[in-house]
Formats: sequence, C-alpha cells, structure tokens
Amino acid sequence: MSGSGRSDELPRRLGLVDATSIFVGIILGSGIFVAPAAVAAATSSPWTGAGLWILGGLITVFGAFCYAECGARLPRTGGFYVFYREAFGDSLAFVGGWVALFVTYPASIAAIALIFAQYLGQAVPELRVPGPRWAATFVIVGAGCLNAIGARTGPLAQRALTGAKVAALAALTLTALLADGAPDSAGRGAGGGPAGGAWVGVLSALVALLWTYDGWSDVTLVSGEIRDPARNLSRAVVLGTVILVLLYTTVQLAVGSLLEPGAAASSTHVVADAVQAGLGPQSGRVVALLVVVSTFGSITGIVLAVSRLGFAMAKDGAFVRWFGAIHPRWRTPARSTGVLVASSIFYVHAGTFRNLLQYFSFSVWIFYGLTALAVLRLRARGVGEDAPWKAPGGAAVPAVVLATALAMTAGLLVQNPGASLRGVAMLAAGFVVYGLWRRASREG
Repeated sequence: MSGSGRSDELPRRLGLVDATSIFVGIILGSGIFVAPAAVAAATSSPWTGAGLWILGGLITVFGAFCYAECGARLPRTGGFYVFYREAFGDSLAFVGGWVALFVTYPASIAAIALIFAQYLGQAVPELRVPGPRWAATFVIVGAGCLNAIGARTGPLAQRALTGAKVAALAALTLTALLADGAPDSAGRGAGGGPAGGAWVGVLSALVALLWTYDGWSDVTLVSGEIRDPARNLSRAVVLGTVILVLLYTTVQLAVGSLLEPGAAASSTHVVADAVQAGLGPQSGRVVALLVVVSTFGSITGIVLAVSRLGFAMAKDGAFVRWFGAIHPRWRTPARSTGVLVASSIFYVHAGTFRNLLQYFSFSVWIFYGLTALAVLRLRARGVGEDAPWKAPGGAAVPAVVLATALAMTAGLLVQNPGASLRGVAMLAAGFVVYGLWRRASREG
C-alpha cells in the first residue's frame, strides 16, 4: 500500500521508531514508580531484584512475540480483534473487542489519568485545577485531541514523550545512584524479605512487575499503519523490551543501593524516596514532574493504539459503522477516538483507582492466554504461512505465555475472588451483548 492509502483505510506511515515509541511509551507509565517496593520486599539484594526484572522482560518479549507473529500473519488494523476473529470466530472476537473497548482499556486509561492528576499538583503547585477527576478528564481529552487531529501528530507526540521520559528517568536514577547520599535507614526493622514466605513474596513481586510491563500487546493494534509490519513489529518488540529491561533494572539497583531493605519495601513512593536519598529533598518535585510526563505519554500511546480497535470493529460490522469512518482531513479514526475518550472519562468519574485496576487486571491475562492459543491455531491452519517473520522457538514461546496467563489468572482469583468473579461476569455479559447485536443486525 502506498503512503497515502485508500480513502477508507488508514495510511501506513509508521516506521520502526514510531512502533518502538508506541511500544515503550504505553508500557512506561506509572508502574515503575511503585513496583520496585514489591520487588525489594521479595528479594534479599538489589541484584536479585534486577534478575526478577530481567525475568519479567523475558515473559514480556515472549508475549509480545505472540502478538507480533499474529500481526505478521494478519497485518491489519485491529490487533487481537483481527486475530481472534480468524482463529476463534466472530463471537469471541466480538466479546474480546467489546470488553477491551468499553471495560479494560478505558478503566486502564482512567486509572493512569488519576495518577497523573495526583502528581500534577506536586509537580506544578502553582497550577490551580478544580480537582483530580477534572484534571484526569482534561488530560484524557488532550491525548484524544493529539491523536485525532492528524495522522502524524499522535505518533510525533509519542516519539517526543517516550524519548523525554526514558532519558529523564535514566538520567535521574543514574545521577542518584552515583551521588554520595547515604542509604535511607527508615524502616530498617521491616526487613527485606517477604513476610509470607519466599514464594509468596516472589509471586507478589512478579504480579507487580508484570503489571509494570503490561501494554506490550497494544502496538499490534496499529499493524495496519506500520510499514513492513512483519519485520518492524518484531524489531520494535525486541528493541523496546531491551530499553525497558535496562531502564527498570537501573531503577531497581538505585532503589536497592539508596534505601535500606525495610525502607524500600514499605515505601509508597519508592522511586521518589530513593532519588531524594541520593540527591536531597529538593528532587521530589522533579520526580513528580517525571511521573506526570510518563503517565501523559502512556495515555497518549494507549489512545493512539486502542482507537484503532473501535475503527476495525466498526469496519467489520461488530460496532456502529459510523465509527469506522476516517476523518477526510486528518486521516485518523477520529470518531473511534472520541468513543474511547468518552468511555475513559466515564470511568474517571465513576470509579476509584483500586476498582479500576480490578476491572483491568483479571480479564487482560485471559486475553493474553487466548492470543498464545491463537498463534498455535493460526500455525495449524496455515494462516499467513508466507509471513517473513515468526516467533522463534516453535511452541515454546506461546507455551510460556499460556502458562504465565494461567498462573496469573489463578493467582488473581485466589487473591481477590470478588473482583475476579466480577470480571467473569463482564466477560459473560459480552456474549449476551453479542447475541443482541447479531439479532439487531439481522433485523436492521
């Protein structure tokens, strides 16, 4: 396809740098500023903690390889919705798309926006905002506008935001690590090991750091806009994961070196505490500003990718077709972007940060497992066998992802059965909506 593309298709304008920026930008949000505390609580040394981040990076790259292979076999806008439709049929694709478009992604965006609002006042205390929910609303609208007004505006903004927050976090943690500040001994008596046993602590740490790596599937939602997706998707996954592993392990080493184990394990602002231990209390505002930039970049990236999901569903007749139109001037799925923005704003005003994460966490691992199964099914059926790239290692890569998804789903079910059962109910409701939609489509 040419750079301009057909009038009813999104143009393939995204290169390797854009794909990598989207991949890293979505993942690098708020999690890294809190997850090192859970890792410190589960490990006995900074280097052991760094090893857990490397393990999480391997799981991430395996999971992203599953999505990249599906994207190479089916290089069309819509990501997992396209994969599920081909591998499992219309009903599961419909349910996955609707739950993602109206539950998991809007809840995730809303949760990240509330963190943005929380730190905005610390980063810019002179700024007067009417309240955290309204600040969260404004940032979601701003991210939506950046992505709606131009096919290049959103990706260019994503490049700038991703580059800025990677460079800033790396520079800040390295500077603090190399400073002469003494380790903070607050909370020394708490110890660095997990209170409930080693394996329980490691499992809790893996849950936290895998949440920090979450978002590695979203770049495939823009497969239809990436030039040479079969090659660039896999390259973006590898390059992006290397950047994240290096960055995350550096942060964990800084936390372990600058805070005593008990202080790190009990901290609710662990990166801020570590940086302040190395550079002094005046650095707290810099950390808050970094959180603001990171969360805004993450929201912008998610809106960029997920707006393509509603567009693909509408084009396929699984959503109101009016939302499958491309803006004639901006060349973006502006209507689909508006749906995602409106859904996210609803969650901002209807939920709390905790229950927003509950809405998101349970179902997302079910879909990751389904994508691993989709890889095996597409291979068995020979769909896209001429694709120039496939995940290495045969069945090992999807098997690791499937095993991780089963373990995470079971762990969340045991840890919080109420929230997990609500997640099951949402998935079941999706099949009811599918039946009603099919009936309305036949009658319409």
